[in-house]
Amino acid sequence: MSKTRDQYLQNDWTQYPEMPRGALRWGRVEQTRLGVQNLTEWKFKDHQTTKAGDVLIDGDLVAIMGGSQLILLAPNLTSRGVRSEAWPEQKKWFEFLTNLRKFFGEKRFQEVKTPTLVTCPGTEPSLDVFETMCEIGSAKQKFYLPTSPELNLKKILVEGAERIFEIAAVFRNGEKTERHEPEFTMLEWYRAFANLSAIKMDIIELIEQMADQMKVDRPLEVLTFTMPDLFKKYCNFDFKPTTTAAELKQLAEKLNVDVKSANSIDDYFYLIFMDKIENQWPQDRLVFVEKYPPYQAALARVGADGWAERFEVYWKGLELGNAFHELNNPNLQKSRAIEDLEKKKALGKKAIELDEKFFAALDYGLPPSAGIAVGVERLYMALANIKDIKSLKKTF
Repeated sequence: MSKTRDQYLQNDWTQYPEMPRGALRWGRVEQTRLGVQNLTEWKFKDHQTTKAGDVLIDGDLVAIMGGSQLILLAPNLTSRGVRSEAWPEQKKWFEFLTNLRKFFGEKRFQEVKTPTLVTCPGTEPSLDVFETMCEIGSAKQKFYLPTSPELNLKKILVEGAERIFEIAAVFRNGEKTERHEPEFTMLEWYRAFANLSAIKMDIIELIEQMADQMKVDRPLEVLTFTMPDLFKKYCNFDFKPTTTAAELKQLAEKLNVDVKSANSIDDYFYLIFMDKIENQWPQDRLVFVEKYPPYQAALARVGADGWAERFEVYWKGLELGNAFHELNNPNLQKSRAIEDLEKKKALGKKAIELDEKFFAALDYGLPPSAGIAVGVERLYMALANIKDIKSLKKTF
């Protein structure tokens, strides 16, 4: 800090004044300028013998008054320069969220809000969770941050909603990459009395409309692949719903895929898929991958052909979303959830309890439904050609 600046701030500055009436302009100083105004010869209203150019540094907040005078509203006390580049980009992100809501409003979806503290964050075996403790007097109760709002959204479907969506913060511990942060934004929507074809049209229309609003290129084409087709094309393997773990292990060895870390059929499947298949298709196409093996059904139905009725959607090398033709058989759903918890235990994950209110809702009757979860940051990254999710999470 220069001597003149130090003297002014310590002895003369009217500290942190309110916004003055009659200000002509205001904002942050950059290179002794505020927009087109060169502030070198300007003087402070509260100390007219001191030139602003001798005191101001990049990042100071000032208000320009009449008569070549200005008021220092808040000095930059950090070593950082002006961060004016941050807000324009962040504004685009917030406008994007607004446009997402507008899209669903136009399609007559109701926006809803589900809890952020939940008793069951989701039972996916591979996911690590965040937990916390609620303490009221001597009473204590464990809560979690949700890995997805899915269970609570389906309760709303049971209560009578037919078209709902939520844009929610979700949390997955132990994951941080260029494409993933432990806290991220998830867009989920559901259609009661519908199947996956309706959801597929929704996502196509959503991406096209968002691309038009952002004035960027739409996907050149929509492609749909099935898992058996992909395994045949890229692995020369006849993949069936009944394919065993031993057969997948043998295939991995033939393809030189490292599966030393595999402990289950799910592991063999994903290691082969990620190594030999995922993103082999053109990156500028919107790609849907359908017909997953039954052990990958999660909360989806298994069709009469033995394949799980779900799809994942990809664009520009990013997995954007995961859709299910929702399982609404309460007995089958509970058995799958219990199996998931056993898998979590075997993997050494934190033990959680089932959401009994969710299963009570299923007992009352979940209508035939379809839904999808989309990573909002990833969708924005694909549209804006952003490579690192951290650029959307700028903070001091």
